[in-house]
Amino acid sequence: MRLAKACWGIYRESTHSPGRVDDDAAIMEAVGQALRARGFAVQLLSVEEAEPALSAPAAMIFVMCERGAILDRLEQASKTGSVVVNSPTAIRNTYRHRMVELFAEEHVPAPVSHVIATDSTKLARSADVWIKRYDFHATQADDVMYVASEMGLRQALAGFAARGIPFVVAQEHVEGDLVKFYGVGQAGWFEWFYHRDKGMTGYPFKTERLSEVAHRAAAALGVDIFGGDAIIRPDGEPIIIDLNAWPSYARFRTTAAGAIADYLANRFHRGPRAVS
Repeated sequence: MRLAKACWGIYRESTHSPGRVDDDAAIMEAVGQALRARGFAVQLLSVEEAEPALSAPAAMIFVMCERGAILDRLEQASKTGSVVVNSPTAIRNTYRHRMVELFAEEHVPAPVSHVIATDSTKLARSADVWIKRYDFHATQADDVMYVASEMGLRQALAGFAARGIPFVVAQEHVEGDLVKFYGVGQAGWFEWFYHRDKGMTGYPFKTERLSEVAHRAAAALGVDIFGGDAIIRPDGEPIIIDLNAWPSYARFRTTAAGAIADYLANRFHRGPRAVS
């Protein structure tokens, strides 16, 4: 009898899943089940339990975790022959300060954004901005704040500084309809929907254009399993305002899990990528 191929999944840290702990766990478990159906022996681990995956030779690992310490360990594993999806480098590229730079370098349609120190006296050029912590995606409600005045901006900066967050990204506000999107691979599964509880005008746009821009954004960061947010401007052009590594896919969990499992099975079969 042919032995099942072993692989490991590492859950996202609970502090990085505000209001989404169950949804994030559910997509990992759904992908694990789909991989089992494709002939893999799957073990799902918390970050604290991850040592078996990190120490296994030529391991096959899929991850939602985001913290620096575990990414350092995964990077080491990648350098010694393990396959890690998303890659640690790609996950770090979704930290907002890196994302701003990479989007600019790769000409991804995105709002004008600036990284500023929370103790800065030189403010963003516009007061009509979204203030976002510079590293991780939201870990609590006030990690993303809209401000429309200089006083509001100063108060927001003071609040981040008081929490020990040294920098923020000031992202200019873009008028239009907010949509969320999910993708797998550079030519694979893609879905989108209007964000709940957000007013929308219904500006016409082409799904193909949204998919093209979203995949360009994902490629700029190097992420394979991704989701994000875009604004559809009145002229129908999508503007990427955020991109995440491995979201919860809650609305499309069943179909997304199958697409992710197919992608992972193919990626694991190909083995490690050459390191330049």
